[in-house]
Amino acid sequence: MKFQTHKDSIDKAVRRIDAIIPHRDMGTMLSNLLIAVEAKQVSITASDMETTARITVPVESSKPGEFIIPAKQFQEYVGSLVSKDLIVEVESEENPDEGAAAFRVNLRGTSEASAAYVMPGNSAKHFPTLNRLSDNKLFAISSAILEEMIRKTQYAISQEDNRYIYNGVCFQGNGDRLTLVGTDGRRLAAITRKLSAPVNLPQGADVVVHAKAIREMQKLIDVADEVLIGVEQRDLFVRVGDAQLSSRLLEGKFPDYKRVLPQDIAVQLDLSRDKLIEALQQIRPVTEPPSHQCRVVLEGKKMHITGQSSGQGSRAEVAIDADYSGERLEIGFNITYLIDILKALTCPRVRIGMNDANKPLVVQDIDDPDFIALVMPMKI
Repeated sequence: MKFQTHKDSIDKAVRRIDAIIPHRDMGTMLSNLLIAVEAKQVSITASDMETTARITVPVESSKPGEFIIPAKQFQEYVGSLVSKDLIVEVESEENPDEGAAAFRVNLRGTSEASAAYVMPGNSAKHFPTLNRLSDNKLFAISSAILEEMIRKTQYAISQEDNRYIYNGVCFQGNGDRLTLVGTDGRRLAAITRKLSAPVNLPQGADVVVHAKAIREMQKLIDVADEVLIGVEQRDLFVRVGDAQLSSRLLEGKFPDYKRVLPQDIAVQLDLSRDKLIEALQQIRPVTEPPSHQCRVVLEGKKMHITGQSSGQGSRAEVAIDADYSGERLEIGFNITYLIDILKALTCPRVRIGMNDANKPLVVQDIDDPDFIALVMPMKI
């Protein structure tokens, strides 16, 4: 087995999928990369059993074959090599001991200054395979649209393992409309986009994609203008350019987000997104983790934002102009949650909606009626 290609192409490919590798389990099969050499291309695969990703790189010359190789070592050696091109040659060990490497892998460059590395490799026989889904079961979405939809929902994913179904983003299809929803029970974000063709997802089923797979999708979708997505049984399949990904879906019933959307909003304020972020970031340092509670009071055409740390005796307040002339209105919430939402948006102005201290804070993009985010209130 042998191949020669541009070193930077291999280095970039490994970096795009290395987050999948379970580095805490070094020395296990899953701490390896699968290298498969075919005619004029080499594919690099990483897996943690739940999520598997493969990147294909063109090669200038090759002899076919496949093997697994320690991921961390391979990435360090390739990244350190002083050479434009990389040559990888694999030789079988004649009589490897039980549990020992089956291959000797030689890495070198083509320049005189490049080092020559020797490292162990093994049979790929038991490495997880990447299944494919037929084209007629996939639907297409613009990479730019998918990137936007993920960016505007992923911050709401739960970080708590005991709320397993909340540890991902829910994909919902309805005709030619795709909706993504993220929630951790204390905040929620939902966005809908109309696509150019029907969304081929299981009707009436919750397609909940784990946060890890969502992050990997983000790293892959920038290489082509279009992403192909499909679901079969309990697996998600993604294909974009030279990259493929499959991931086991989360099982369980995702909450019906429409049931928590407020039907009426008593107060709606149009505010500068940048100025609101600026005000909130000044208050956040004095709020106490993990709640990061702040208080918003609407009074006298001003929005007063305050935070305090009872343990340190610190307090901060800032006021921004608000077109409000009603009765005094007060609400408490996690300031970090609101900052996360605002930073995920790109619009110059946002619409903030409030009812009372017991109802969620509503955030909308003035220019995008198909996006909405909620932050649940906190007892003041």
